[in-house]
Amino acid sequence: MNMDKLIFSVAYNMTGDYETARDVVQDINLKFLEKPISDKISDRRNYVIRTTINHCLNLKKKEQRLQYIGTWLPEPIVVGEERALQQYNFEQSNLLCYELAFLVEQLSPTERAVFVLREAFDFQHKEIAEAINISVDNSRQLYKRAKEKVSNLKHKAVSDSASLEVAKQFVDHISKGNISGLIAVFNDDISIIGDGGGKAPAITKPLFGKEQVAQFFFKLMSNQNYSPVFSFTQILSQPAVIIHLNGEIVCVQVLSLHDNKISQIFAVLNPDKLIAFENNSKKFRAL
Repeated sequence: MNMDKLIFSVAYNMTGDYETARDVVQDINLKFLEKPISDKISDRRNYVIRTTINHCLNLKKKEQRLQYIGTWLPEPIVVGEERALQQYNFEQSNLLCYELAFLVEQLSPTERAVFVLREAFDFQHKEIAEAINISVDNSRQLYKRAKEKVSNLKHKAVSDSASLEVAKQFVDHISKGNISGLIAVFNDDISIIGDGGGKAPAITKPLFGKEQVAQFFFKLMSNQNYSPVFSFTQILSQPAVIIHLNGEIVCVQVLSLHDNKISQIFAVLNPDKLIAFENNSKKFRAL
């Protein structure tokens, strides 16, 4: 068992934050260093999962995300770290999906814990109840409530090559000013959500509709001082456009696809959330 990868996968899905997940790995390792796992514990994997979940629940109680400026989006996970998640049940349950990482922010910490334990690690409700000190009935109720809150998930996984092609078409139409072509790659329910965290300019409210979203991009590109360079990657099973200005990454746009068309665009501009991408920029394929 690779304990660090296991802890990271639990922590990221509980917090939606790359750096916090890495900190949790260190915290849990320190905890086990000070008090090693007893030889009497037969299922060490489940014990590590339960310990990490409870640690994250304590962090959730202390965090001050209500003071966050604007819409909060999950930190895009670095390509290399994403592989740490793939050995678990995330792909089968669609947890390895950026849009779902956004949707689970609507859950209470306890709902999120139940959802992650049930969906990603296939815990039974009796195990969940014992892990986070709730009743079995409460676990079932929380899971049902959580499933209802994330039921409007739009993204449907497509092959890497197909999703990358959609991302390239998206950028190509924007770059050439082809508004009809851009509208053609949008679903009717298209929206864009921005996260600048008060540290970078971003739309304050989501934009909805093909024409509105298309006009937003063309207005942005009409600015003569805006000369971006684009590259592409995949973030939690979804295609992403990386925007570079003056050699620096200034935005990551994660695209949610349905029927090979774009239904939602998550634009992360908060520089604090782009540090990991800046450090790994050589991995991206330039246009």
